[in-house]
Amino acid sequence: MSRFHRAKAALERFAPVAQIRSTSEIGITGLIQVPSLLWRFSEPHPELKEMFTSVVRDAPQNITWFFEERRNSLIMPSRLVHEAGPGGEGYRDIAIDISQTDQEFCIAASQDIELIIQAIAEQPAPPTAARLYVTQLAKSSADELVCVAESLTGEARVGMAFRAVGTPDVEVRLTALHWYPPRPETRRRAPLAKVTLVGDGAGRIGLKELLVSVPDH
Repeated sequence: MSRFHRAKAALERFAPVAQIRSTSEIGITGLIQVPSLLWRFSEPHPELKEMFTSVVRDAPQNITWFFEERRNSLIMPSRLVHEAGPGGEGYRDIAIDISQTDQEFCIAASQDIELIIQAIAEQPAPPTAARLYVTQLAKSSADELVCVAESLTGEARVGMAFRAVGTPDVEVRLTALHWYPPRPETRRRAPLAKVTLVGDGAGRIGLKELLVSVPDH
């Protein structure tokens, strides 16, 4: 399999991949290219960030690497970040220049990206996290949120802790849960529930926020 397909297979062990882009091993000039890997899951998975961070830090053997998670997730050599400067622009042009002038670096980076992809493929898939998508706000205060939420995946239950994707420093605990009877005439992906979440900063959770359960330790 190509590097693209190996990376896609490794990532899809954790969640459906909506978008993926991987630099080809060899460019049209026949030179080894600076590798990078960009992807986006079909839903946010912040619970995977720590795993990717540790893999990108520990798996490579030749150079240092950079991992960033925003709307898309990105893995690339740290050298590109340093040479791009504070603006973070021009990664592609810098990578092209390095491919043409420093094949020794490209070979080392190519070896490393294979180790990173292999390490991702070998990571144990975590349990499926429960997800609640806030569709209506009923009441909120600094430490309590009452809302109507749509369940996307997993099984939400009283006592579970959740983090909001938009405000990851806020952790709340689900203290009350009431599922509404299903309505066949609607086309929602999942049933709705009235949910009460309690915790410092609960009032910062807003409409259309995605809440992801925190694994029990």
